[in-house]
Amino acid sequence: MDEQILRNLLTLESEKSIGKVQIFDEIDSTNSESLRQIQSGNIENRVVVASSQTAGRGRRGRQWLSPKNAGIYLSLTRRFSMEANALQALSLVTAISVVEALYQLGAQGLQLKWPNDVLFEKKKLAGILLELQHKENSRFVVFGIGVNIELSADLLDSIDRPVTDLDSIMNEPPCRVILLAALLNQLCRNLEKYEGSGFSSFEERWNGLDCYRMNDIEIQNGKSRLIGKSLGVDSDGSLLLQTPKGIQLINGGEVFPSLYPLSE
Repeated sequence: MDEQILRNLLTLESEKSIGKVQIFDEIDSTNSESLRQIQSGNIENRVVVASSQTAGRGRRGRQWLSPKNAGIYLSLTRRFSMEANALQALSLVTAISVVEALYQLGAQGLQLKWPNDVLFEKKKLAGILLELQHKENSRFVVFGIGVNIELSADLLDSIDRPVTDLDSIMNEPPCRVILLAALLNQLCRNLEKYEGSGFSSFEERWNGLDCYRMNDIEIQNGKSRLIGKSLGVDSDGSLLLQTPKGIQLINGGEVFPSLYPLSE
C-alpha cells in the first residue's frame, strides 16, 4: 500500500486529523503498535495499517485472524480532551462509521449489533476494538478496525462463529487503499461531530441499523445473564433492555439472540 496514494484519497478534514501514517507488511497487532507508540512518547495522531497481523486482537480477549491481504487491519490513534465517561459511545460511533463508509463503496444490507459489530445477514463482517491510554495528562483512544475482504474457505471453517467478507456480499469489493481511505474519512468526520454534539446526533442512525432492536435478546456479562427485549440505544449509547422489572440501561456485555421468551 502506498502512503501517497492514501493521502491523495483523504479529505482535508482527515488530513488535518492524521499526523502520521505507518504501513506494515506484517505486524503483531496494529492496536498493540499504536499503544507502544503512545508509551514511547510518540503522541501525535496517527494511523497504523498492516497487510497481516500475527496476533490480531478482538473484544473480550478474542483473536482476530488476519491473514495477508484477507482484510483491512488498521488502528487510528486520536487525542481527546473529553472526560473518560464521555468517550464510552465512541465504540458505537466507530461501528456506524464503518457501515457508512461501506455503503459509500456500494455495500448494502449491513446491520449493527451492540456495541460495535458490523453484520451482514447475522454474520460478522467487521470488528472493532477501542483502547484508552493515558499519557502526559492526556487521553488517547486507539480505534482498531478489522474488515474482512476475502477469507479463504479454510479460514471460514476455522472460525467458531458465523462470519462473512466483502467478496461474498459485493460484486466487486474495493481495493484496500480505497477502503482504508473511506473508513478514515468517515470515521474522522463522525468523530468531529461527536466531539461537538455527543452521541445524540447518532442515536437515530444506530437504531435504524440495529439488528436486534425490538427482539428478545440475552446479555452476557461475565457470569451474569440478563434476558429482555432490546429497545435500541438512548442518547448516551446505552442499550435499553425491557425486562419484567422494567427498562434497564446496559453499558457492558455481549448480545445474543434469546432462546427463551421474555416472561411477562
